[in-house]
Amino acid sequence: MASQNTKDFYNLVNVYADAVFHPRAVTDPMVHAQEGWHLELENKKDPLTYKGVVYNEMKGVYSSPDSLLMRESQRSVFPDNTYSVDSGGDPAVIPELSFQNFADFHAKFYHPANSRIYFSGDDDVPTRLELMDEYLSEFGESPESKPGSVVEWQKKTITEAKWEKHPYPAGADQPETHMIMVNWLMNEKAFSSTDELSVNILDHLLMGTTQSILRKTLMESGLGDAITGGGLSDELLQSTFSVGLKGVKPEDVEKVQELVLDTLKKATEEGFADDASKSTVYVLAGCV
Repeated sequence: MASQNTKDFYNLVNVYADAVFHPRAVTDPMVHAQEGWHLELENKKDPLTYKGVVYNEMKGVYSSPDSLLMRESQRSVFPDNTYSVDSGGDPAVIPELSFQNFADFHAKFYHPANSRIYFSGDDDVPTRLELMDEYLSEFGESPESKPGSVVEWQKKTITEAKWEKHPYPAGADQPETHMIMVNWLMNEKAFSSTDELSVNILDHLLMGTTQSILRKTLMESGLGDAITGGGLSDELLQSTFSVGLKGVKPEDVEKVQELVLDTLKKATEEGFADDASKSTVYVLAGCV
């Protein structure tokens, strides 16, 4: 929060701190029922139905084929760490979450020991500390909070192509086509600055423009209707590379994977045109 008025700023701090450190959700089971899940009965003769703000939102998310594809892809690449778990919750198992489980999870992982608090401005420093002490002094130590929140590095356990097949909702008039995405986990430890720059350059050369070799080859292949997967993704602790097509006929599914691998092999053997390399470096330098 921010304000140029010191009194107004401290009022905002109090409002937000109270909401963060004393949320009703962990003391009032009715909040969990409303925001999480509950059973509803419209008429006595009707069956009970699951309702809830988050439950309904996640049902909407899980009805999106593109969202499902991304989630299953991430889960398959990160089978052993927290990235395999949906932070919003799978509607199939949300009703298994009890209020006590929710409250216990919050107490452990949303403890102030797991927070970062910082101020910036010309206000009085002791006043800041006294203000935050009013809230933080209520809490004891929580030695499990930080270690329990560490994202473990995913090891590269897949040594050859591993196929997974998952259903997605489709309309009655929708053609029976597939979406396929080929995924790689790129690193088991932090990239050096050179490695990070290199993979970004390669990603742009492969996928960055409509003329990039991998994107262009897939789009002109006639095997699908549209590109899926954006190539390099480096927002998480570890980077991934994902690419594929939507609207693929059943008999062409394996051809997409073959085309991706063949195109990458060709790029490895033949390299990239000088003008493409120069323009890529120019574009990335401009972004920096």
